[in-house]
Amino acid sequence: MLKEILGKEGVCFSVEKEEAEEFLLLAKSNGCKWISGKAIEEGDYCGRFMGISKDLKLGYMSAMCWVKAENPVKKIKFSELRRGL
Repeated sequence: MLKEILGKEGVCFSVEKEEAEEFLLLAKSNGCKWISGKAIEEGDYCGRFMGISKDLKLGYMSAMCWVKAENPVKKIKFSELRRGL
C-alpha cells in the first residue's frame, strides 16, 4: 500500500505525537528502514515531519523544509491517511 502512495518521488508526512507509534509500525510493515539502513525498532522516535523515499528509506524532515521546500513535495497528513486504512 505504501509503495502506491510513494510513487516515483517519495512522500513527506506530518505526524502528530499520538500517531508516531502507528506511523512507524506502518512504515516498518511496508518494508521501510531508517535512512542509515537500520531497521525500525520498538521505542524508536518519530518526528513531526517525516520523509519516505521511493526506495523505502525513512528520515526526519525539518519544519522549514516542510513549509519552504523549493521543489514541489507530495505532503500527506498521516491523520488523513489513517482514516483511509
